[in-house]
Amino acid sequence: MTCNSIRLRLLIVAITSIVVTIAVAGASLVVFFERQVLRYVEQDLNIHWTELATAFGTEGEAGLSQRLTDPRYHQPYGGAYWQVTEGGRPILRSRSLWDQTLPAGEPRQGADRDKAFEVEGPDGSELYVIEREVTIDGKQGSRTFGLAVALDHAQVVELRQAFGWDVTRVLLPIAAVLVLFAWLQVSLGLRPLRAVGRDLNAVQTGQIRRMTRRFPNEVAPLVENINKLLDRQENLVRKARDRAGALAHGLKTPLTILGGEVRHLEQTGRLDAAERMQEQLEIIRTHVEREVARARTSGASVACGAYTQVDETVARLLRLMQHLPRGEQLVWQTGIPTELAVDMDPHDFGEVMGNLLDNARKWADTRVDVRTERTGENARIVVEDDGPGFSGTDGARPERGMTGRSDATSSGLGLGIVEDILAEYGTSLDIDGDGRFRISFEIPLCPEKPIVASQEARSHEGQASGAWPGEITRA
Repeated sequence: MTCNSIRLRLLIVAITSIVVTIAVAGASLVVFFERQVLRYVEQDLNIHWTELATAFGTEGEAGLSQRLTDPRYHQPYGGAYWQVTEGGRPILRSRSLWDQTLPAGEPRQGADRDKAFEVEGPDGSELYVIEREVTIDGKQGSRTFGLAVALDHAQVVELRQAFGWDVTRVLLPIAAVLVLFAWLQVSLGLRPLRAVGRDLNAVQTGQIRRMTRRFPNEVAPLVENINKLLDRQENLVRKARDRAGALAHGLKTPLTILGGEVRHLEQTGRLDAAERMQEQLEIIRTHVEREVARARTSGASVACGAYTQVDETVARLLRLMQHLPRGEQLVWQTGIPTELAVDMDPHDFGEVMGNLLDNARKWADTRVDVRTERTGENARIVVEDDGPGFSGTDGARPERGMTGRSDATSSGLGLGIVEDILAEYGTSLDIDGDGRFRISFEIPLCPEKPIVASQEARSHEGQASGAWPGEITRA
């Protein structure tokens, strides 16, 4: 997942909200727990103060009539303390204070009665104190004393920390479960979008023609618009093919007439003018044929779901080649598995193979071989002949649209058209001019069509026939 991933963004928002919510909930629980503990401590201090007040001031004298029950009072810095003051001066204190006294402090906010405050106690501890005044009538008259009891706040802190860890142990699994369900929610929510992506890839690779599965209401309009776009693209290609055919038909008669004019110029001895006009006619024919062929090309994005039976198409083209000049003089040999199908529009495949076979017909000496090779999920179609290879000494491949074979230019346009078509399918020609002239290209196999084991090579010499016998001799 990248930074531009919707899933990542949703997960980040979900996890952040869960973590913040859990943290706020945990902190709130700890705060509420501490408040309840402090209330309990305050109630406990009230009990301790009542016990101290009950034991203090027997017969009007400043003293305790009985020993207080909390054992912490009798241990130095035991955590529980009491102190009696008169006029702000300590006169009695618990043994637990040792050599310290309870300092005065500000009343704690929200105290129920009299004074309730927090002060620093012995050994740097923090104490929670309740202090109230009592008046005793004695022999010397009325005397007012301040009675204070205190408990070490460290106990509250320990309880708060222990409760905090308990809350953490409880909330962490809850957070993990919430994160898990957030991930499931995001995954399930975005699954239709992943299905759209897979279907689009299938459309692009030609496995399906349209996205037909049922999508949720939120995604269905998007899928419908994509299918409409595909329909529009297919209609545009079909119209382009029709226009290309109309253009070719419309230019055929003018070009024929101009060709007649060229012959007339030659007959009248105006050879230079005839030659110039012939050159321009060839340029016009070249551009028209190439653009017409390009317009008729479907390409992988339009030819979705279309496949071509290789052996049937090659058989039909070979029958046609044998009717063309020199075609009946050549031996045409094929080695193509039956039922071999490739993901390519039949018209485009026929255009490619027709040009390659025509190129071989024009340049082969005696023999043309057509075969296929399996390369992973692709099929390599090979057309090989025993004619001349590239001209020149460096063996470099010629520019697109030029065959580079000795002398002629007639088949250069055909190979240029082939490369234009193959480029639409993301592949290209592989030309090897060393020894036998070999042209090949790769195209994906159709995944839905089984490939039957390859039959033995079939040879055809000089006869057009609908059947494919093992050996045909010229009649």
